Amino acid sequence: MKKRLPAVVCALILSISLSACGNDKDPSPAEKPTAKVQTETQKETEAQDNEQAKDNEKPQDTEKPQDTEKPQDTEKPQDNEQGSKFKFNPHLYVSLFKDDIPQEYWDSLYNLCDALHAGENTFKCASQEAYDWITSPSTLNTLIPVACTRILGKGTDGSVPFENGVGRIYYQMPVDEYLDRQAKFEALIEEILNTCIEPDDDEYEIAFKLYNYMSSNFVYQTEFQEKRNDGSCYLTLMEKTGQCTDLANLYAYLLLQSGVEAILVGCNNESMGHDWTYVVINGKGYHCDPTWSLYSPKDGESLRLDYFMMTGDKRADSGCAVDDLEAALLPAYWVNRSNTRLTADDDSLGFPAYTYFVSLDEDNKKINYSDVFGSYELSYAANE
Repeated sequence: MKKRLPAVVCALILSISLSACGNDKDPSPAEKPTAKVQTETQKETEAQDNEQAKDNEKPQDTEKPQDTEKPQDTEKPQDNEQGSKFKFNPHLYVSLFKDDIPQEYWDSLYNLCDALHAGENTFKCASQEAYDWITSPSTLNTLIPVACTRILGKGTDGSVPFENGVGRIYYQMPVDEYLDRQAKFEALIEEILNTCIEPDDDEYEIAFKLYNYMSSNFVYQTEFQEKRNDGSCYLTLMEKTGQCTDLANLYAYLLLQSGVEAILVGCNNESMGHDWTYVVINGKGYHCDPTWSLYSPKDGESLRLDYFMMTGDKRADSGCAVDDLEAALLPAYWVNRSNTRLTADDDSLGFPAYTYFVSLDEDNKKINYSDVFGSYELSYAANE
């Protein structure tokens, strides 16, 4: 029988196990829930976040890929020989983009992953286009965060990066140091997953627990850093701080590692520049924003729920347009220019405004929550 986890216990477990940082003042565009009713400030523009695009170069449009056979979806990690509940998965896959990213791109990416684990300098690659996509900062930051900025798709020795089906790896640090860095990163990912979630958790429970982990263990980076010495997803994990792009990308990465489909998305217009995470639960899409839900357990604050499992309409009502989404992993970059459609129409898992987490009842598949008027419960069992 699963235990009922109250909000305070959840936060304390995460803080003690993972040495979490608490934020002393509001790092997010929405005011933190120190009181039950507050003035919503969602319209604050996070324009500086979009400078992150310098780290995630917009990929050049490529020819429309041919339909390929869909590979096996990433399975939920199984118990490993050491008794850990979850084992690091180097071969992540985003089935959402199956009609835009050819299978040969993914196969080449997995060849790169295997080469990096072996400390090799080359890998088998299908084409120049696949090589460019694989080694772009946006792909590395999304799917191989530990390698972002630490390997490049071009060198200074005059060698050809790709030729005759072989791609070169240009390490920006000694290979033995990279291998050590990689091993420590993978061990940390496993520790987080094994601390936060359980093997028998369903997709909703995984998404919720990791959302609470992100919201309670990270602080918003108020000062933009134009040049960072590492990929933003990796740095955010290590430093427990970042801006909306970084937090949303890390949340998506942790979900992918635990077998839940998720991807970084965002909007950029005159009124709002912001990024968040698009999540698929039991085949249905939702918008989740870990940045606007940041809170500090040590200050007695609770997780705000209305930015979790939003529909497209609710996301738009918060000031974030969903009719022209950006997705850095896509070769076309903009969703409207791709074959992908990221819909979010199901409102059965969403929460009203200014509601706060009380406890999770996994036995009965319910979340207990409250606002200034009373206490309520949401059942997520019907969505299975």
